[in-house]
Amino acid sequence: MTAAALPKARKYNPGFLSDDELVASFCVRTAEFDSMVEMLRECTGSSNSHQIVIGPRGSGKTSLLLRVAAEVRRDAALSSGFFPIVFAEESYEVATAGEFWLECLSRLADQAPGREVGPDLRRTFEDLRTIHDDRTLGERSLGSLLDFSDREGKRLVLIVENLNMMFGDMADSEAGWRLRKTLQTEPRIILLASATSRFDEIDRPDRALYDLFRTLTLRPLDTDECAVLWEKVSGQPRPHDTIRSMEILTGGSPRLLAIVARFGGELSFRDLMDDLLDLVDDHTEYFKSHIDSLPAQERRVYLALAELWRPAATKEIADRSRLETSKCSAHLARLIERGVVQVAGGSARRKQYYLTERLYNIYYLLRRNRRPDRLIEALIRFMASYYSPPELRDIGVGIAREAQEFEPEMQSLYETAFAQLLEQPAIAEYREELLATAPADFSDTAVAARALFDEAMLLWNQDRVEEALAAFDELVSRYEKSQTPALLEGVATALFNKGLALGRLDRHEEEIVAYDAIVGCYGENETLVAIALFNKGVTLYNLNRQREALAVFDEVILCYGESETPVVVEQVATALFNKGVVLGELNRHEEELVAYDEVVGRYGENGMLVIVEQVATALFNKGMALHGLNRLEEAIVSYDEIARRYEENETPIIVEQVATALFNKGIALDGLNRLEEAVVAYGEVVSRYEESEAPVVVEQVATALVSKGVVLSKLNRYEDAFVAFDEVLGRYGDHEMPVFLERVAAALYNKGVAFGELNRPEEALAAFDEVVGRYGDRKMPALLEIVAKTLYNKGVAFLQLNRPDDALAAFDKAACRFAKSEHPVVREQTAIALLEKSYLELQNRQYEAATETAGRVLGQRLTESPEKLWQGHLIRARATLASDGPSACEQDLEAMVAILLRLDSLSRESLSSLMEFSIDLGPARMRDLIQASPAADFLLPFTTALEQELGLDPKVAREIEEVAQDVRQILVKLREGRTDDRGASASRR
Repeated sequence: MTAAALPKARKYNPGFLSDDELVASFCVRTAEFDSMVEMLRECTGSSNSHQIVIGPRGSGKTSLLLRVAAEVRRDAALSSGFFPIVFAEESYEVATAGEFWLECLSRLADQAPGREVGPDLRRTFEDLRTIHDDRTLGERSLGSLLDFSDREGKRLVLIVENLNMMFGDMADSEAGWRLRKTLQTEPRIILLASATSRFDEIDRPDRALYDLFRTLTLRPLDTDECAVLWEKVSGQPRPHDTIRSMEILTGGSPRLLAIVARFGGELSFRDLMDDLLDLVDDHTEYFKSHIDSLPAQERRVYLALAELWRPAATKEIADRSRLETSKCSAHLARLIERGVVQVAGGSARRKQYYLTERLYNIYYLLRRNRRPDRLIEALIRFMASYYSPPELRDIGVGIAREAQEFEPEMQSLYETAFAQLLEQPAIAEYREELLATAPADFSDTAVAARALFDEAMLLWNQDRVEEALAAFDELVSRYEKSQTPALLEGVATALFNKGLALGRLDRHEEEIVAYDAIVGCYGENETLVAIALFNKGVTLYNLNRQREALAVFDEVILCYGESETPVVVEQVATALFNKGVVLGELNRHEEELVAYDEVVGRYGENGMLVIVEQVATALFNKGMALHGLNRLEEAIVSYDEIARRYEENETPIIVEQVATALFNKGIALDGLNRLEEAVVAYGEVVSRYEESEAPVVVEQVATALVSKGVVLSKLNRYEDAFVAFDEVLGRYGDHEMPVFLERVAAALYNKGVAFGELNRPEEALAAFDEVVGRYGDRKMPALLEIVAKTLYNKGVAFLQLNRPDDALAAFDKAACRFAKSEHPVVREQTAIALLEKSYLELQNRQYEAATETAGRVLGQRLTESPEKLWQGHLIRARATLASDGPSACEQDLEAMVAILLRLDSLSRESLSSLMEFSIDLGPARMRDLIQASPAADFLLPFTTALEQELGLDPKVAREIEEVAQDVRQILVKLREGRTDDRGASASRR
């Protein structure tokens, strides 16, 4: 059975296919398939190569993985050595490592062949699922899996989809590490996974799955691959130009291409219209998920471009999406990076943009509003991509013939379709032929009207507003008496655009007349009239005719307040909000508050982005109005409501509203002399938005930190106050306001650090000296931090200049200067300086001094960092070993071994240090120290090596034994390379 014959219910899910159907339909991604299978065949030793396939939705990940699984079952050599276990596409039940192995066992129970001997896997699964301790659950589930592997004599190949989503939903922070341990040490388990994108677990060195997988990234299909898949699915080859159009239409997505290839191939316009609607209906969920996956503001720009449905400039897209041009431009850049928008003409300075995948454009327009003219436009554009020019000519003849079978209203739709078909560049050579075959007067009016409208829009897009206005005016005057529905719709749109053009030309009185004409002539079109009325109100407001604007906004609310049409709802909500703004400007504040409350009451649960923004801004403005009336308690309630409602909302405009509301809450609390609460409010602004890059939010964060410092000063909490100032200045070092003076010090300090990184220590010292000269006598915590760090980095710069005595003096000065400080950052910096000082002392064989200096770090608890505590114990252990012999360093060694469990990872440097000490103490004593420590299991390979050194035969796993052999080889090399200078191997930060 070929893919073209699949039943409709299967849609685009390859999981419904049998192995034979999957093999028969699999025709692209063959190179990736061969590579994965070849890598699988090589999994015969004590370790395996795990693989992950990365690609967006619809790129063929599932088909590829299932094809590999089918090959394992079909190929005699593979099936004799491997058994595939296929997870569900979304394993929502997996939240821990134990649940991962339990899910694997459940899938095995479903997929394993029945056996008369051996345990009942389904019963085993049901028994294990009652276990609540996750570690026990994982061990027993994995044990059952490995028992099956042993009985069958096969390695288990786990096929796990959407690994990124699985780890994104994991509740167990240790799950990744537990899984990694099994995958690295258990040769009976092989993991083949997929992900929709790269993710932190595989990309970051500090994450569990880093460097564990061989990665295959699925790229969009090229034209040749599209041709192969097209013919496989449809059963018919297509010309190269048509395939190239399909590649553009679908973005090279295998799933989308398969969808389109199943689209009807008849040349009846009526059937094509039905088929296009079926295609959109059948795949709504798929198309919607693509749009929903975009961040909110990028989605807004994307949908504005989809609604425009033609190459458009940034300003036009910004106007349609109701965003500032600069923000819209930034979102367009990110959409281009995602590959969903492309530059499609214009000039270098005024680029035009268009959706990359036309099928999404068609989906959006048809789902948003199935107006006849939009449906026809969608269909014609789709056909222009789908069919060759001769086929389009035949369709045109069919349109003219079919039109005669219908009533006048349907004939007008066909007339519109015929006119739009004639505009397609692909049909240019057949245009005269088609016009000659059309009925009398069939095409002239529609073609002329459409041409005039397109000319006007082209002029508009080129900012030739005067000429566009003339074209819109001509279209209105020429066709306003037409009885054809499609033409009347075009006239109304032209009249509306005429109003916009007059507004652009500051001819606002005429603009208002145009909107009034729409209201008078097209009252049945609620969408157009509602927008026209709303625009009239905005125009009156901009002319400072507030009372007239207020009357128009009331008319919008009164006439269309019950409408459920999304665009109309948007106009009503915005009119109601604007009503509140106007009432506030007219000092009718009680009515203003009522208007804002009505916005929230009516639309508080509406999920439309524009409406959500109106509700948030209404709450904010209500708070501001109450604040202005000195009703501070009520203002705080409104500010809190904004923060509560939109705590998780990431829409930039709403983030700005929440940040400003929280800041204003702090001002109100300050005005009520509730100072502790004011500090909390200012702190919430910082904690929520300290990573934001939006200018308005950045300003609120900076001002909130300054205000927090002021209130902390009122409370006599000066150290905390200056910490707040330092954080502000850390973000805005080039700001020239007096309140940001501390940031200048930070900027100067960072300049010195940069010189040090560039190995320009003389300039670094000059910058550091300037910091100390300017701010060395200040007592503010923020400046103390900078000075402490500066003194430490002066020591580093001296080391770069090979001036160790000066470096030692600098570290000593830093440590002494802040010895009594309770400031955590300063104490931490003191610890770093002392560690550097003790290292230099150790290097210079000043063992007593090194012991005393390291002891200050440890005894005064200057730091809580496990890494720094390890360094302190290490240096002191080396110093006491050198001065007093092996037994003197044992206490520090015990501490070092215990700290190992708190380190992020066991570094080679740490293990090498322990190996060196084992030579001095002897293997028996070192083994005893480790085995008495909580880290004994952690260091089992090391203690195994030590026992083998002693001639013992410890019973451990083979893998542990192999690692121990490697450790012994290192020990041999260390013994051979030992020097008398025991301090030479001390490690540095």
